[in-house]
Formats: sequence, C-alpha cells, structure tokens
Amino acid sequence: METNTNTIYDHVRTDFETSPFFNLLGFELRSITEDEVILELPIERKLLNTHGSLHGGVYATMIDNIISLKMRSMIGSPVITINLTINYIAPITSGKIIAKAFVYGEGKRTKMGEGIVMDENGKLLAKGSGTFKVIKSKEQ
Repeated sequence: METNTNTIYDHVRTDFETSPFFNLLGFELRSITEDEVILELPIERKLLNTHGSLHGGVYATMIDNIISLKMRSMIGSPVITINLTINYIAPITSGKIIAKAFVYGEGKRTKMGEGIVMDENGKLLAKGSGTFKVIKSKEQ
C-alpha cells in the first residue's frame, strides 16, 4: 500500500471521477483531505421522482459513495458495501445537495460509517449508515 497521503487522495479522486455511474448522476468531489471529504450534487430534472422531489435512490447512492470515499481516503484500499441503511428526513426539489461522512471501527477487513446529506444551508435531508468490506490489493 502506498504511504504518501496525497497519492492516496489522487488515486481515490481519479477512481471516482472516472466512474461512469458517478459521472452519469453528476456528482462533484469538492474536497478530499485527511479531515474531510465533501461530495456535491446539483439537482437536475433527471434526478427527480414522480412527486417532483429528489429521488430516494439518489440520497442512498450519495451516502454510499461518501462513506466509501471517506474510507478509501483513510485506508487507501477499495471497499465494497455489505449493508446500507438510509433514513429520509426531508425532501428537496432544487439547488444542490452536499454529503459528508464519518468512519468508525477498528476492524481490518470490515469498516462502518455514517453519511449525511444536507442542502446548501446545512438542513439535514437524509442520513445513513453502512458496513463495508475492505478489499486488499495483491501488493498488500
């Protein structure tokens, strides 16, 4: 595993920014540092449900991605989702949403985290928690 933190951040950023699904939805990785990873998503018509508000699957995808980003920035290894639970708190119809994550647990192969999604004013829209499996590369 690489020990240079900036190199880890560069790899994580490249992996996510070149992901076809990540790009399809329009995610923007605003910050990736030791202390914080911030993901944003401008709300477009294609992301709305039949009621005209942001589709719940978008919240779930964003929370899954922000927790994964935070874990990868901390450990430098890919992770896959084992379990994800989402709590929907408030709808949004326009503007952009912002996500942040928190990671906890000392397991070597299994990590846990929480993600939150807010509007531009910091109003909580959704939160979720997940369990993730660390995927070790052949070099590790």
